[in-house]
Amino acid sequence: MSELAEQDVMSRLSELERKMNDLDNRANALIDELESLQTVARELKMTDFVDKFNEHIEEVGKIKEDLSCKLSDEIENEQMKELVESRMKSVPTDIEKLKNESSYIRGKLAEIKDEISKKK
Repeated sequence: MSELAEQDVMSRLSELERKMNDLDNRANALIDELESLQTVARELKMTDFVDKFNEHIEEVGKIKEDLSCKLSDEIENEQMKELVESRMKSVPTDIEKLKNESSYIRGKLAEIKDEISKKK
């Protein structure tokens, strides 16, 4: 993924996160309002409304949780994709370094064996 594409993805994720925070704040405000209305309905002994407000509060809570989980998963997935792509770019270099170091060590080992053979 090019740096520009990466920036675009991160920008879109940041925008989603901002929108999610806005939704979370609106959901909290709605829950507060529903709880206030529920309290009033309870005082007025409007049990049907109390139950209905309770259902709405639960529904808003589930929506908040779902949005939070989905966004967290999306951010985590994007970060993991970046990590995988980054490692895929560096793996061939790492393999080449290992090959070179292995050749160097084999060469040194051969030199040491040769010295030992000469001393015997």
